[in-house]
Amino acid sequence: MYLLENNYQIVNMSKKKILVVDDDLALQNLICRFFSYNDYVTESAYNGKEARKMLIKFKPDLVILDVNLPDDTGINLCSEISKSNTIVVMLSSMSDPNYILDAFEKGADDYIVKPFNLQILKAKIAALLRRNTNVVTTHNSVHKPLDIGDLSIDFSRREASFAGRVISLTALEFDILYFLASNPNRVWDRAELIGTIWNSNDYSGDDRKVDIHVGRIRRKIGDKEGKLIRTIWGRGYMFELPSS
Repeated sequence: MYLLENNYQIVNMSKKKILVVDDDLALQNLICRFFSYNDYVTESAYNGKEARKMLIKFKPDLVILDVNLPDDTGINLCSEISKSNTIVVMLSSMSDPNYILDAFEKGADDYIVKPFNLQILKAKIAALLRRNTNVVTTHNSVHKPLDIGDLSIDFSRREASFAGRVISLTALEFDILYFLASNPNRVWDRAELIGTIWNSNDYSGDDRKVDIHVGRIRRKIGDKEGKLIRTIWGRGYMFELPSS
């Protein structure tokens, strides 16, 4: 399907759209050109204000977001974007684990430290986009709504609710919750979760990424004690169905 934009440029609507938010214009242009040449549709923004306008106008599938912006922090913007189904990849020269963990805590799907390899960035983004469009099909060919006590999970609407109240989950949090809940009473180690949900075989250093997202999900569904999503120490996580 194709769309004729206001500037009369024909855009293939099947192409994935990437918004690059970075105040380094040279890097911003480099990333945009690279992904345009690799069959993506790209737009860019210099600061948080421009980015928020482009999120509404451009409706990207994925945002590549610098941590430091002239008028705001990328972390703040990430927290806003993560409430939608848009994937967020943080880009920063800061390699301090605290910054990285904070980004994941605010809903980032990945965090890449500058300088970086464009081919690796492309591979990570392709994996994230595959996950977002084809999550858990390896284990579930039919995505049925799940009702577990007060918890309801509707895959077709990508919506979860607890006792009738809609839960605000990021796209990745929803994917993790649905996958665990639809494959209950079985221990999934972190490598399996990353391989299945992140569509990635790059497990190095990702323990905390999984733990942070599971912790956020537990708080949001009122499972702070881990009675639904159990931690199996030394092994991974298991969604345990309540006994009837």
